Amino acid sequence: MSPPRHILKLSLEEQRQFIDSFDLVISDCDGVVWLLVGWIPNTGAAVNALKAAGKQIKFVSNNSFRSEEGYMEMFRHIGAKNVQEDDIVHPVKTIVRYLKKHKPGQRVFSLMSLEANETLRKHNIEFESLQVKEHLTAASLVDHLAIEKPVGAVLFDIHLDLSYVELAKAIRHLQENDDCQLIAGGSDVIMPLAANLNVAGFFDFLEHVKRYTQREATFLGKPSPILGEMFGEMFEIRDCKRCIFIGDTLVQDVQFGKACGFQSLLVLSGCLTKEDMLNAPVEAQPDYYADSLADFTQLLENIQK
Repeated sequence: MSPPRHILKLSLEEQRQFIDSFDLVISDCDGVVWLLVGWIPNTGAAVNALKAAGKQIKFVSNNSFRSEEGYMEMFRHIGAKNVQEDDIVHPVKTIVRYLKKHKPGQRVFSLMSLEANETLRKHNIEFESLQVKEHLTAASLVDHLAIEKPVGAVLFDIHLDLSYVELAKAIRHLQENDDCQLIAGGSDVIMPLAANLNVAGFFDFLEHVKRYTQREATFLGKPSPILGEMFGEMFEIRDCKRCIFIGDTLVQDVQFGKACGFQSLLVLSGCLTKEDMLNAPVEAQPDYYADSLADFTQLLENIQK
């Protein structure tokens, strides 16, 4: 397998062949279209240029702590045109889809953000959550861990206000009920927070829950194969090879895209460097790479000359 090639270093004919090789673009958001805190220059123009070239574009994120309106505001800010809420997939959306199919009507315990919980509420999913603000003692912790009503699933996702008592209650639900399923959304090891600032993700918190409950998680965010199957249904994908997946990580994006049968492209605007990419095992490397999503604007201008 040849090393990944930069899309702007392809010959003009290769650039044309590359653009003609896909109809559907599925792009990660954080680290590709923007940063969790901050912006990546000219990505909105690249989205518009791809659409003008006849490409369908969908967006996927492991971030459910941004509301639907929050996502729409981000796209408006970068100047991306005609992006609809249905064009965006994130873990709470896939979790809702999964619950309605596999756990209809069941109550759940949420280790998710307030925004994600609001989505559960909008979809009429009964949930329990803890938002403990007072100082805890051993006695008050016991009170909070009392189980008044069983749940059919514990939902784990990126949750910036996550607390010890929430983890402890989730573990207790899983330990006390063999039928309680552990369902996870975002499991990123690293999150690109801002320019030159990467922070630890929530993967190790999930590992903590798994270790104390001896449960495996059903993953519904990247790089879950279940999410790949959902893409097929949601985006009506007929030929996986005519789809390209764009991301800024190797496991959650490149390997996920490859496992789905998609072409893969890594951008260096997130948490990885070119050296990280080239030092990865060959099977984990992307088909192509770019400095930024904005490189598509230049490529499309090249082939139109």
